[in-house]
Amino acid sequence: MKELDLVYSDNYLKYDLGADNPISRTKTGEFFQKLKNQSEIKYRIHEAPKATDQDILLAHTPGYLSEVKWSARNRIELDPDTPVDENTLEGSYYIIGGTISCLNMALDGKKVVNVIGGMHHSGSSKGAGFCVFNDHAIAIKKLQSEGKIKSATVIDVDVHAGNGTQEIFYRDPNVLTISIHQDPRTQYPGTGFEWETGSEAGVGMNVNITLPPGTTEEKYLEALDKGITRAKKQSSDITVLVLGVDTYKEDGLGNLRLEVESFKKMGERFKDFKNLAVLFGGGYSRKIPDLWMSFLNGYLE
Repeated sequence: MKELDLVYSDNYLKYDLGADNPISRTKTGEFFQKLKNQSEIKYRIHEAPKATDQDILLAHTPGYLSEVKWSARNRIELDPDTPVDENTLEGSYYIIGGTISCLNMALDGKKVVNVIGGMHHSGSSKGAGFCVFNDHAIAIKKLQSEGKIKSATVIDVDVHAGNGTQEIFYRDPNVLTISIHQDPRTQYPGTGFEWETGSEAGVGMNVNITLPPGTTEEKYLEALDKGITRAKKQSSDITVLVLGVDTYKEDGLGNLRLEVESFKKMGERFKDFKNLAVLFGGGYSRKIPDLWMSFLNGYLE
């Protein structure tokens, strides 16, 4: 029997950017229904706690936190594609809390997923790309501040570059960031080039692997294997996988061409990782629950 721990809260559903936003409102419910309908995975759901302002300030500036709260009260967008209100702000605190819990459980050796997370476009003082706060950057810094870890690796497989994560850790010698994404000359956010490798003490700790539009499974998995090889050389205390599934061929916000089965092959590549926290991140197609299940079927073998 495959075993899985899931972190989730219905409060995640408060993270709603409006009817015109491509983020699916049904993906989590459909995913849990698929889990209920199968018998191979034994799973436990853990309620995500609510993060605190002190947690957020580990990765974001006080000025930015104040800006977000003011914007939420007045329903002012942080960015043209990132509106925020009191409800969205409340949901974001629970997503952060869930990611913190997910990382702690990964340190205990559990196969664990936060069902929503990986808000990788949010930088230290800016929200963008549907992302208000960078939950995994906060969680890494929290575990570091508590002395639970010294080093971490982030592997981001979303079709879009993890520019916020890159900015937060760009000078950090203890956090390796690896982003495998569509060529930024052809895709939002227009950054994440291979020559961006970190600065000062963090030189060499930022890795961008870019892929041309139309990339299919074979070339994608070659790029992923390159990223995994680099990650394993680092031997970090914890690894965070930002599992964006917008690399799927029918996703409306990406131009890569992965199949449903490709995500199982991706999962197989992570099944021997120790202390791995998986965050179900971006994705905008009707197939999101199937893509998550495909990954799990490979990861939990």
